[in-house]
Amino acid sequence: MTGEQTEYQTADGQSTAQELSMRATTPPAEVPGYRLSRFLGSGAFGQVWVGLDLNTGRSVAVKFYLHRGGVNWSLLSREVKNLVQLSADRQVVQVLEVGWDADPPYYVMELVTGGSLEDLLKQSVTLPVGEAVNLFKRVCVGLNHCHAKGVLHCDIKPANILLGEDREPRLADFGQSRLSNEQTPSLGTLFYMAPEQADLESTPDASWDVYAVGAILYRMLTGSPPYKDETIVEKIDTAGSLPKRLSRYRESIEQAPPPIKHMQKSGVDRALAKIVSKCLAPSPNDRYQNIQQILEDLQRREANLSRRPLMLLGIVGPLLILLATTFWGYRSIREAGERTRDALQTEARDSNELAAKFAARTLESEIERYYDLTRDETSSKEFLKHLEDTLADPVVEKSLREIASELTPADTHEVSDARERLLDAPERIRLDEFLQGRLDRYTGEEGIARKLQLATMFVTDSVGTIIGIVYDESVDRDSNSAGRNFAYRTYFHGGREDLPKDQVEIGNVTPLSDTRLSAAFPSTATGMWKVAVSTPIFLSDDRSRPDAIFVATINLGDFQLLQSEKGSNQVAVLVEARDGPARGTILQHPLMDERQLKDVPDLGETKYQIEPNLMDRLLSGDDVTYHDPVAMTSDGQAYSGRWIAALQAVALPKTSVDWEQTGSKVDSETNTDLLVLVQYRLEKVWEPVNLMTSALLVEGAAALSSILLVALVLWWFVRKVDAPHRDDSVTSSLLDTKGSTDATETVAV
Repeated sequence: MTGEQTEYQTADGQSTAQELSMRATTPPAEVPGYRLSRFLGSGAFGQVWVGLDLNTGRSVAVKFYLHRGGVNWSLLSREVKNLVQLSADRQVVQVLEVGWDADPPYYVMELVTGGSLEDLLKQSVTLPVGEAVNLFKRVCVGLNHCHAKGVLHCDIKPANILLGEDREPRLADFGQSRLSNEQTPSLGTLFYMAPEQADLESTPDASWDVYAVGAILYRMLTGSPPYKDETIVEKIDTAGSLPKRLSRYRESIEQAPPPIKHMQKSGVDRALAKIVSKCLAPSPNDRYQNIQQILEDLQRREANLSRRPLMLLGIVGPLLILLATTFWGYRSIREAGERTRDALQTEARDSNELAAKFAARTLESEIERYYDLTRDETSSKEFLKHLEDTLADPVVEKSLREIASELTPADTHEVSDARERLLDAPERIRLDEFLQGRLDRYTGEEGIARKLQLATMFVTDSVGTIIGIVYDESVDRDSNSAGRNFAYRTYFHGGREDLPKDQVEIGNVTPLSDTRLSAAFPSTATGMWKVAVSTPIFLSDDRSRPDAIFVATINLGDFQLLQSEKGSNQVAVLVEARDGPARGTILQHPLMDERQLKDVPDLGETKYQIEPNLMDRLLSGDDVTYHDPVAMTSDGQAYSGRWIAALQAVALPKTSVDWEQTGSKVDSETNTDLLVLVQYRLEKVWEPVNLMTSALLVEGAAALSSILLVALVLWWFVRKVDAPHRDDSVTSSLLDTKGSTDATETVAV
């Protein structure tokens, strides 16, 4: 039962067969009409020789039955009879002639030279899915023809399927075959035999061959028959008697989980896996009832597979069109958006440059007002009278002389008696009161119609010591700068850089000779950046050295064009233009104003600077994306992101030559050390395009989704409507196959 033989042979028969095989050098007998040429092999009951049909020249195989004692002539007669009955079927080994009364008996059959399917599987182990299914289908066709003629094979296995040169399968060995109306049991081969067949009281049924062909297909796909493992084989081999072995076999299959290895093989689709599983169902009620049903499912599977490219095309085609449409649509929208953004960005940059120029001109106009203020004040007879009286006051004169005797301006910033006397001098206090009245005129509610935002207004002597000073907001005595020397400041000497206050000597610094705008400097009181407009005062005809310097300072944040709300889309800031390590320093920014309102300490210690390379590119007008340096701070996030930036130099007013000296305004093209940077938020420029792009993408996505939905609905509808036609096609194909078979039978008869 565990081997591939299905007939039992006695020990005497085995000995005889061995003896016969050893002396097979000449044919056992002559066969009329055939010339035997070569010994092919021996079996349990005789020999097989290769011969030649002398009439047709066809190669044949002649099987001689030499050992009559061990032959079950009833079984042999049934096999030959069934083979003769099926000889017209292409998938069955054809019997050409029978010499039943000869000595020894023989029959002549077609020679199949490709070996058996068992031989092929021993070499290849498994077969490709396509080849396996093709062999399976042709075996099923052969079996279906056999069943149609009332013959059940009952022992289908790879060894009983011979292969022609073109691997066309031929059903062989019908020794266990039964007619469909017979009640005699028939045993097949283990693991190819249906479980209900393994019963000495079973009745032959077409579902036995169904199980066997399913096991063969499983073997071709996986390399071994279903349910076969060492545990089950050992259980069967140790069972003892044949009935017990058959019972163990049935129980093992019925209790084992369904085989699934075929489902795991690459290339096995769901329909094929279902066919295999249904063939191998342990219960015959769950199995195909006949081979015809297998062929129908195979035909249906082939029809579906053949239609799959069209079905896939029906799905993939519209999807590809949708993908192409999506790609090109998205690409067109994106490129159109990019072009529009570039155009808007260029336009915004040009507009920003105009805004920067306008801001610079506006700032120049404001600075010119401060120029006019200094000239107006220093030409006032009342002011000059107060100044002359103050300078002539003995207490003031002595105090200024003692202060000037200090070595450097830094020394004067310490507490001294001379400074204390100066602060308390009545004449100096009257000068402060006069200056305060003038300051209120410009900054107070009752002042001039167009107010000026002055931070301080003061006057120094000829060596840079402040005589009188007033503030826009009151300061305590210690913070008052009167009595301190500031000769190192640019507003005193007119240079572009402050001098080192702890190194220059008082009296050795030459004061400016005409009205000037100072370089930006941090306030000693608040730390905020300031600029000053200063002008010399000559109290005598000697103009070699001014007798005093009048100074008006302005907080850079007080310029109207620089005032904006936090997070504004357009911001104007002031930038240091002087070459050197301070170049690119941001002198005024809305964030600084916000910090001042919140009384953030050490404002003068926090520096923000534009990188040198970026400064050069901005000054040259390159198309650059600007990132605000203040955005890197914890409270500067409102200024993060990308900006369009434009720089514009601030020119000095065209009246920078001393009015009193020339008596007329003289044009000057000199620039200040200030740059106006106007930055506009790039996302704001792009916002209309981004909104339009988003709207187009949303509309496009909705349209594509609608098209996809319609395509899927149409595909489903077409598939649904076409389903009956597919079934009719399968039925028609099978009827054609059956019709051709019937025609063949008619011709054979």
